[in-house]
Amino acid sequence: QLGGQVNLAQLLPRRAEFGGASTNLQREMQLAGVEVRRNTPVDRALVERERPDLVIVATGAEPYWPPFERGGELQVVDAWQVLRGEVRVGRSVLVTDWRGDWIGPGIAEKLVREGHQVRLAVNGTHCGESLPLYVRDQLAGELHRLGIPVTPYARLYGCDDTTVYMQHSASGEAMLFEEVDTLVLCQGHQPVDRLADSLHGLAEVLRIGDCLAPRTAEEAIYEGLKAAWSI
Repeated sequence: QLGGQVNLAQLLPRRAEFGGASTNLQREMQLAGVEVRRNTPVDRALVERERPDLVIVATGAEPYWPPFERGGELQVVDAWQVLRGEVRVGRSVLVTDWRGDWIGPGIAEKLVREGHQVRLAVNGTHCGESLPLYVRDQLAGELHRLGIPVTPYARLYGCDDTTVYMQHSASGEAMLFEEVDTLVLCQGHQPVDRLADSLHGLAEVLRIGDCLAPRTAEEAIYEGLKAAWSI
């Protein structure tokens, strides 16, 4: 299925329209006569057979799990696992948000609507810090209506069986979240860039999107456009 992280983003509450970013571009590809091969892992051998003049690598990113002190049996999962339904989340959930974007609050809202007790801890000064003002206020209002407590300045430090330990990013003091069944990590993403290096000396390579540096969908689409213009 084409779309990458767009397919996950549209699963967040009130974000179904985000899927249009993929369906619209797929329609444009169809009109332009682009050949699409699904379920085709790309490696050096495949590129050697195809012998392209240029390879545009858009292999995306994966959830980043930061190093933190981990003891006991507390369930720790990431946002992608929750959205894909790959894990069974416990009743009491703590969502830790590093990026200050849609993901952390969206996961918190989704889980509350599914019947979980959720707390949201954000590394920034407030929820949705990196979002436009009109989006952030609407999101903050929804979290307030749902009764989701938000703790700012919270940096993940560690966890044990039922307690998550955070550090106040301004004071350095400890912050404890007790009686937690599941810790959900929304700690950003890291590039998936194993393919580009394996093609060294075989063809010219252009990296675009999150495999270059994890950012927004708009930036990834723009980089794709610039790459096409450069050919």
